[in-house]
Amino acid sequence: MASVPVLLITGPIGVGKSSVLSQAAYLLREAHVPHAAVNLSQLGVTWPPPPDDPWNERLTHRNLACVWSNAREVGAERLLLERVLEARSLLRHVEGAVPGAQITVVRLRAPKDVVETRILHRELGRDASWFLAAAAYLVDAMERSEVGDHVVDTSNRAVAEIAADVLRVAGWLA
Repeated sequence: MASVPVLLITGPIGVGKSSVLSQAAYLLREAHVPHAAVNLSQLGVTWPPPPDDPWNERLTHRNLACVWSNAREVGAERLLLERVLEARSLLRHVEGAVPGAQITVVRLRAPKDVVETRILHRELGRDASWFLAAAAYLVDAMERSEVGDHVVDTSNRAVAEIAADVLRVAGWLA
């Protein structure tokens, strides 16, 4: 089985995972690195979720297996992922969906006030209370966890700079 480099970008809600994923994919494209980029949380968006799987992990990773198979078939050699990852044990789902996955996790970090400001801006006109509470919990929980192989700060920095740092610490670009 061929090894598949997988880079998973994680961090609390509002830290900038989706923006960094998009910019990292752009940088890889510019460097002619064959890859696929997937926002894992979008692969499981269905309602209602099964009672025994409230975050739709099974559906998300069944869909990831299909997406990766198709991407690999058209030439992707690496997989760039984004999701909130609270425990490294959840990586087993990615390993099951992507045979040969060699996963590097980069955790994005920002202070609570920065994350809150980003959420309020993103959720303008909508009730942001769930996102703010989840982010407050995750900022603290992720600081105490060892979920990331590397940590990249996102405060007061351009997305392009952050994405370049993520790819550099993962060893994907110099």
